[in-house]
Amino acid sequence: MDLATTPGMPPPDGQESHFHEPYNSLQTGTVIAFGITYIIATIFLALRYFQAFKLTKKIEVDLITITISYGVALVYFVTVVNLMNYGWGKHMWNVSLEDLMEFNQRLLVNTLTYLICPCITKMAILSVLFQINPAKLYRYFVVAVAVAIFAYTLVLCIITGGPCNPLHAGTTVCLENVALSQAVLNIASDLAVIAIPIPTIHNLHFSTKQKLTVGCLLALGSGVIICSIARLPYVLLLGRTADTTYTEAILGVWSLVEVNLGIICACAMRFKRLIAVYLPRLSLFSSRSHGTAKITEDTPIINKFQPKGSGGQHSYQLHSVQDGHVNPFAGTKDISVHRSFQVDEERTQVYRGSHDSVDKILV
Repeated sequence: MDLATTPGMPPPDGQESHFHEPYNSLQTGTVIAFGITYIIATIFLALRYFQAFKLTKKIEVDLITITISYGVALVYFVTVVNLMNYGWGKHMWNVSLEDLMEFNQRLLVNTLTYLICPCITKMAILSVLFQINPAKLYRYFVVAVAVAIFAYTLVLCIITGGPCNPLHAGTTVCLENVALSQAVLNIASDLAVIAIPIPTIHNLHFSTKQKLTVGCLLALGSGVIICSIARLPYVLLLGRTADTTYTEAILGVWSLVEVNLGIICACAMRFKRLIAVYLPRLSLFSSRSHGTAKITEDTPIINKFQPKGSGGQHSYQLHSVQDGHVNPFAGTKDISVHRSFQVDEERTQVYRGSHDSVDKILV
């Protein structure tokens, strides 16, 4: 049997095998999907670095971690393009057995990079969430989620490189189980990351508008859950189809978009300072109350500009204005009216609590 001319599966009725056809629409769409989302991720990461150097004057752990994830995402895409030369995105009847053998040998690096990339991105997000609340119980929970994500990623990588290694024969079902486990755990960890800051935001001394704004910024970090859910049906389909090279490519499109969207969201959740400085008209981080106050003689007057230590004592003099007319009831002396009154001084102290931590870390 000639491996170079034998297809991976018999073609369906009315179809013929074409081993050397150019990129099809799925392969081209994969490149376009990654290119668009990666360019957006590059812009967002550049803005994040601009904010770090220009506005905040410091590079934090999450920025370094996201940069690593950005590099791993590029490596993942390179492995996908490399697999396209051996059948990725093609129907199995258009892939020779020789190419399928090479495909399996190169699949390991592709799988490992995908498993690692979302983990790194979530570590960056959790490093931000860790700092928004100093409460011990809150931080224990953040650390627990981070350890769980790291643990299941490590286990899946070990299984993929060991008993489920694509280089070994008969590991297709094992790899499908790894893909399914990763998809479910990925969705669960995304939900956990979204849920972590909710109690903190709920207890903030912020207006509803500010709470929604901060909540949306923090939730952006797990916006990738949309892609995680969207790719799940294709993971399930992978175990029920013989046309694996084509189905894996559809799954790969969602995976490529997922890793890039994770980078975009992780950068965007720290854009508060950038928006406040360069897009102040959005007023996303301010809450103003408008109203009118009726002042009567019994209404206490609060002087916000009173110098410290003045004691709140004020005295005013009113002098008559000489207009050239003679008042028969007045004497030759000027009329002088004196009125003294006490003003109670009110000073307000800015509350520094958990909401201050949120405000600082989002900057």
